[in-house]
Amino acid sequence: MGPPVTALLVLAEVGLLAALGLVPGASATPWPALGLWAAAFALYAAAAFRHDRRPVPRRVMWAGALLLRLPLLFLLPRFSDDIWRYMWDGWVGLHGLNPFAHAPASPALDPIATSWRSLINHPGIRTIYPPGAQLVFTALAAAGPSVLVFKAAWTAADLAVGWILDRLASRRGGPPALAPVLWLWSPLVVVEVAWSGHVEPLGILPMLAALLVLRGGAAESAAAADGGTDASDGGTREEGGRRALAAGLLLGTGAAVKLAPAAVLPSLGRRRGWWAAAAGLAAAALLYLPYLGAGGALLAGLGAYADRWRFDPGLFRVLSGLLGDPRGARIAAAVAVGGVVGWGVLRRWPVERAAFWTLGAALLLSPTIHPWYVLWVLPLAFLRRSRAWVLWSGLLFLGYAGLDAYRATGSWPLPGWLALLIHVPFLALLATDAALAHRRGQGEEVASGEQEAEGRATGGAAEG
Repeated sequence: MGPPVTALLVLAEVGLLAALGLVPGASATPWPALGLWAAAFALYAAAAFRHDRRPVPRRVMWAGALLLRLPLLFLLPRFSDDIWRYMWDGWVGLHGLNPFAHAPASPALDPIATSWRSLINHPGIRTIYPPGAQLVFTALAAAGPSVLVFKAAWTAADLAVGWILDRLASRRGGPPALAPVLWLWSPLVVVEVAWSGHVEPLGILPMLAALLVLRGGAAESAAAADGGTDASDGGTREEGGRRALAAGLLLGTGAAVKLAPAAVLPSLGRRRGWWAAAAGLAAAALLYLPYLGAGGALLAGLGAYADRWRFDPGLFRVLSGLLGDPRGARIAAAVAVGGVVGWGVLRRWPVERAAFWTLGAALLLSPTIHPWYVLWVLPLAFLRRSRAWVLWSGLLFLGYAGLDAYRATGSWPLPGWLALLIHVPFLALLATDAALAHRRGQGEEVASGEQEAEGRATGGAAEG
């Protein structure tokens, strides 16, 4: 009964998400979109819970993943307009121009104007996307550009993330572990990638590939990372060096798509050799060379984003209230995240653990938490079977409640009660799980000490 019921739950989730996209008016916010979303997330949680106890075969896992994505893949995005910026950047690059040099609204780009130029968000701000992303945008623009082509590319990367999670979390020959199921059936992943067309999987993929390389490509339990071990520590020195170099280059490639994986390089350097981290930084930096003609404008868009953007902040809202200064709060948040990076380096954390804690801290303290940002942490959280992050992947979608009001008035309402509903249950569960984990760790240490003392006493008695 287990697998058939699980499959039926996933099919019901497919129906709800398809209705959200295909039924006229169903994606209106706050209602009925949030109601359909809540029901789809409940089905997802129930299916994952059942799978954890009575695992379904891999063919069921992958069939569910494909069925969830296909109905939304062919639709225009509804909850985000970022894809038009990706397509425009690619269009600019395809015409031999530098996307960092001019904002989309610049008259200098009028000769290559398109019918969808007016759909680009924040047209007066230069692009924020690093050169690795720009090269992919340009390559995809050569095929049209087309919304379907861009979304299909990100969806392929999204499915590849699920495949790597399966390798990282499962033992060969058995049914899939929980982590790939949590990713492949996640309503948030499906909506933000297959429907909204966000680029995140393109950067997440090389980051996870680096973790797989460091584990030697073996399909092992993710519990090793929680215990502070690193499966890649075995093998010959030459083998380890090759893996470290490959991991550094992969992390550098991910950072060239979005900057997040760069925060993991210090832990790679401390754990596996600073030359490997330097290789990753060099790979990311080299990709900037074709765009240096933009001069000081190269990082102008990123600077504007860091200075001005704010959406649905959680702990940052508390930090800003305590300090009474948003700019000071940004500096304090950056220092705190830097402290996590430094502590991981000092403690020689495995790369997987460093990635989870660093990216998690950065997201928790960010002044801007768009729902798709959490995709960066979800694969790492799923490997740890984190209930809190699964919950947050459902609650963050509630931030879309103000979308239609924003389109009508230019102001995005996010009442205080809704912000509390999005963040407080997640933070409470996160703190609870951390306390339980700490208590279990202390209990294991006590038990280990008692066994050791008992062994010494037994040995002493035998000697006597």
